[in-house]
Amino acid sequence: MLIFNNLLVNKNSDKFQPFLVNLLSGRRRLLNDDEVALVRSMSNKDRPASFNEAEAELYNKLIIEKQFLIDETRRLIEDKLIESGYFNLKNKYAEDYRFSIELTRACNMSCSYCYVRSRLNSGQNMTKDHVNAIFEFYSTYADDKNKIAETPYIRITGGEPLINRGTVDLINYIASKWEKSKLLLFTNGVNLLKYYDDLPLSRFGEIHISIDGIKDVHMNRRFSGVKPDNRIYDEIISGVQKLLTDGVNIKIKTTLDKTNYRRFEEFKDFLEENDISNSPYYEHLPGITLDYQNSLDISEESNNKYDIRKIQKYIAGLNPISPTFPSYSTLFKVLNRPKNEPYMPKYQRCNSQFLANYYFSCNGKVYFCDCVDENDGVVGTYFPNISIDETAVSNLLNRSVMRNERCKKCAYKFICLGGCPISARTKNAEMSCGIYADEDILDNLEYDYRWIR
Repeated sequence: MLIFNNLLVNKNSDKFQPFLVNLLSGRRRLLNDDEVALVRSMSNKDRPASFNEAEAELYNKLIIEKQFLIDETRRLIEDKLIESGYFNLKNKYAEDYRFSIELTRACNMSCSYCYVRSRLNSGQNMTKDHVNAIFEFYSTYADDKNKIAETPYIRITGGEPLINRGTVDLINYIASKWEKSKLLLFTNGVNLLKYYDDLPLSRFGEIHISIDGIKDVHMNRRFSGVKPDNRIYDEIISGVQKLLTDGVNIKIKTTLDKTNYRRFEEFKDFLEENDISNSPYYEHLPGITLDYQNSLDISEESNNKYDIRKIQKYIAGLNPISPTFPSYSTLFKVLNRPKNEPYMPKYQRCNSQFLANYYFSCNGKVYFCDCVDENDGVVGTYFPNISIDETAVSNLLNRSVMRNERCKKCAYKFICLGGCPISARTKNAEMSCGIYADEDILDNLEYDYRWIR
């Protein structure tokens, strides 16, 4: 429910107390039961002049508290931000050149929900020549070549980047090419133990390992139509334990859907019993399968919106909090921030500065982020030839809710941010509203206010 640019969270919850979050200022305010009833009643009336005495008293109180901003005040704040240049592009070039590498398209699992399964096992792989070409790409377009050596991190993904000895050797080559960079490895963990002693562990900032639950859950989901050797799971867990013992930061990524989310607690208990979740180097990141052709950016083969509503409700009381809809990401950052932390509204969905967060695919193309579709999101090429698509780059740099007339009028603009650029392009649109066009989803959002510190 939206009321005076505030979202009423936990509107229909039978578990958590409702509260307001102002979508411009980020201010949050818990409501007692009487106030909830009044806010519900106020939302059904056209204007404050029609409020009864109790409603008017609460309305004025929330204005004094700056929880409610009248239209004139809200416009004044936005105008001042515009005049200050806050919404302007500060610098075409990024502060650093962090990027992603798709090391291979080979994989040793067959997950039914894999969003890139159409291109897996196509025979395309990186070589040292590809890696050298990435370095040359940045050398060609850098505004400051010192930034290349200072690249903070390189994200390594696939396919499965630990598929064989060749890809492991490439990881070491990347580490030697960018001597100061931390590596972020995304793996299914199957070959962690096999190649453990060959990995440059000291160079890893994080290793993300995808595990969907306890053994029977994980193995049934990850080997579609195949009877796998269950010892694989034990080796994955042993690899995780060994990494934690050696002080390597681990993030376990669990893909939830209607078939496994109710067993998520079992998995959490398992991780605790095996001395994983109590490690200071451990973090858990549950999520869902995406499909950017869907209006809500979800894969309805895995979950429809009602399934995801149930999943969100299920995990709302768990700590740490994690959004299920990717479109919730900015909203949850607003909700999760410490109580006294200053807040400034965002106006772009992602960091689209020049040369930042680019994704280098095995096919020789450069994408502005993860390659979901071969021909979508391309900003250039790096192998065998180096080039930049100036139009695509310019469109990304200037993509902002404050440059779109429809978005500028929308109350959700500072948390929707025009949706994911890939989603919008897939739908042949400039902006993608996603869940913020669906009041039913927003009315059933649940969040435990007690996590706000």
